[in-house]
Amino acid sequence: MRMEKEFTVTGMTCAACAAHVEKAVKKLGVTDVAVNLLSNKMKVDTDISDEEIIAAVESSGYGASAIGKQAVGKAKTEKPADYAKALLWRFISSLVFLIPLMYFSMGHMAGLPLGAFDPHKNPASFALIQLVLTTPVLIINGRFFVGGAKSVIHRSPNMDTLVSLGSGAAYLYGIVTLFLINLEVAGGNIHGGAEIAMNLFFESAAMILTLVTLGKFLEAKSKGKTRSEVDKLMRLRPQTATVIRGGNPVTLPIEEIAVGDIVVVLPGEYIPCDGVIVGGSTTLDKSAVTGESMPEEAVEGSKVTSATLNITGRVEMRAERVGSDTTLSKIIELIENAGGSKAPIQKIADKVSAVFVPIVCGIALVTLIVWLIIGSVGQALTMAISVLVISCPCALGLATPVAVMAGTGRSAAHGVLVKNAEVLQGLESVKVFALDKTATITEGKPRVTKVIGYGEYEGKTEVVLGIAAALERTSTHPLARAIIESAADDGVVATESEYRVGLGVVGVVDGVRYALGSKSLMSDFGVTADGDYSIYLCTQGKLICGITVEDEIKPTSPHAIAQLKSVGAKVVMLTGDGYAQAKAIAQKAGITEVYCNVMPEGKLDVVEKLKKEGKTAMVGDGINDAPALKAADIGIAIGSGTDVAIEAADVVLVKSDLSDVPRAMAVSHATLRNVKQNLFWAFIYNALGIPLAAGVLYGVGVTLNPMIAAAAMAFSSLFVVCNALRLTVMRFDDKRMDGKLKRIKGKSNKVGGGQSADGIKIIDAKGDNMKTTLKVNGMMCMHCVSHVKSALEKVAGVTDVNVDLQKGIAEVGGEFDLNTAIAAVKEVGYDCAAQ
Repeated sequence: MRMEKEFTVTGMTCAACAAHVEKAVKKLGVTDVAVNLLSNKMKVDTDISDEEIIAAVESSGYGASAIGKQAVGKAKTEKPADYAKALLWRFISSLVFLIPLMYFSMGHMAGLPLGAFDPHKNPASFALIQLVLTTPVLIINGRFFVGGAKSVIHRSPNMDTLVSLGSGAAYLYGIVTLFLINLEVAGGNIHGGAEIAMNLFFESAAMILTLVTLGKFLEAKSKGKTRSEVDKLMRLRPQTATVIRGGNPVTLPIEEIAVGDIVVVLPGEYIPCDGVIVGGSTTLDKSAVTGESMPEEAVEGSKVTSATLNITGRVEMRAERVGSDTTLSKIIELIENAGGSKAPIQKIADKVSAVFVPIVCGIALVTLIVWLIIGSVGQALTMAISVLVISCPCALGLATPVAVMAGTGRSAAHGVLVKNAEVLQGLESVKVFALDKTATITEGKPRVTKVIGYGEYEGKTEVVLGIAAALERTSTHPLARAIIESAADDGVVATESEYRVGLGVVGVVDGVRYALGSKSLMSDFGVTADGDYSIYLCTQGKLICGITVEDEIKPTSPHAIAQLKSVGAKVVMLTGDGYAQAKAIAQKAGITEVYCNVMPEGKLDVVEKLKKEGKTAMVGDGINDAPALKAADIGIAIGSGTDVAIEAADVVLVKSDLSDVPRAMAVSHATLRNVKQNLFWAFIYNALGIPLAAGVLYGVGVTLNPMIAAAAMAFSSLFVVCNALRLTVMRFDDKRMDGKLKRIKGKSNKVGGGQSADGIKIIDAKGDNMKTTLKVNGMMCMHCVSHVKSALEKVAGVTDVNVDLQKGIAEVGGEFDLNTAIAAVKEVGYDCAAQ
């Protein structure tokens, strides 16, 4: 059975390492494997055993262990903090020897006193002191040589190979030169020995290793900062909690909290798990999870989540989700998974990294041969070493993962959880947004606003609401809750109740069989339901009443929708409501295309249809949204929604606020832009640096010393990481959003499908009839109505026209050009505009 497995991989130093590990695992027949250099983790989707995968990794020269198990492999697991400390120690120790080495090797050029080590008086001593000072630097940084040798043995050359070759060649050349100097001096030719001593490479060997170590240390420290959001969240998890056991408060590690335990949380403490307050009241700070700075009141019955700060009062809560099931744990897992995943754009770097080191070694060899032919041995070695050292592929490997980790962390800080790097990359280029209505655009807390009784039930609002409430008593649907809350609580529950998905409920109340639901359900009972009410109540052949239930729009929804449209995206609303209710909500929200009467399974069909227009994102919260969320190119779940919807989605909006959708687009755009900058730098650095190191500009006096090459190599990796760190301090608050979205709007080649606000197209999912309402001024009589109707019926794509003289409107069905329809009405003498 195939399943996703995660492993820690040790010993990797550059992108080439990651490429070799992937290649080794793929040889087992695994097609879905991703190695992340930043987190030193590998994800594999396979049915192959852990032992076989670990053995494959070991065969490529690296260590591996399954997550959650004891480390296995040739390299021990090393924490990032410990690795950074080890690098710092190596750098400082190297510096202790490098400083005097540079004094003796370069001092004569500045006229510094060298005493017995003056190369013009005692060239042998001059060379020997450099050997003595260089050798400890090589020993201190011996990991480069060990790693380089292992990589060659396992036919997987990496950064260590390049560094060890460059530094080792310089060191060996220095030793050979030392013997040549001694031969000259022994023959009495001190001047000849002094000339040879000017071409020693000991300082280059030591400087290369020291600068590379410094670069790796700075890189390790900077990479750690890209996990800042995860680290902040980790610090919110208390180590212990006070639990009531046997009637007494007991302090326990949070790992020992069990579902059902009563947990005591004092002011100033963080909520240790998810649950419900069963005693006391307080004020909670949820900013760490939702990004909202405004505290919220919590009383008995209020749901609370982990990582929430208790501000004012002592409360007792019943634990409902503990350990890895808590909100905090889920958020941390999502961020880490996203940071460990690969964006599609990274494939370019991966392909290059897989063959990079062998190609560089080949270029260095050609450089050496060419310069041996046209120049001196010293020149040839200088050029070859420079090529090896400047070509470290670290920047290529870090370009994408550090930006992705920083980007996902930044979005999480604003309450937007992105599940993987592919989604993060794709968010900015969404062309169509399909929005569920209830609890997405609206509050999801509908209320009954109108009840109209028919026949003998006219004016008997309490009676018909009582029957409706009895039918809905056991339902958790938002409409059911609204009806129950509006009726008197008499405790009556329907018998033999049957829920018909997307239609309503049928049941028996006081011996009478009733149906409560849509027009379609009414027709099943032989009733024709007129008007545009939310739901109807009937018995067989008799309509009892119509009930209007309205749901308030969230205050932020209209502005969020306007922002999505501002970048050229098409925004569509999906709702199970009828024509009138759908139109009313769409007008308030600023949406110009609506699918009404959409059954749960119909949302999937609508999304599949919209995908033909371009990359489509579905935003929803309910169980009935899950198939559509999964089918969409990108599924976005409202955080207050069901677990099923959240599991099916690619993005989770913790604050349940639609304004976080354009915010997610802005973070996506900033992250992708950062990745492109990093990749450009990594590629251009090598494209320019390698030829320069090889001496192509030697004719105009431009060459590259190995020490400068080592510094440049260290800078390249550091530059990429620091550039990604800019994402961790970028602001994506409401004040800055419009400016950031303008940058996305400018990418017309990627985002399109915008729509005007001229009219509302309403498509009835039952008959797939699209209706657009036009406001017609100047109609005085039925003769005018006839003229308008005739003019509109001639417009291409119009399927039906209904003109209302009293309201001064024309409802036009079909898919047609709106401007053409307006022009047709104006041609027959009436003022017309989209309503």
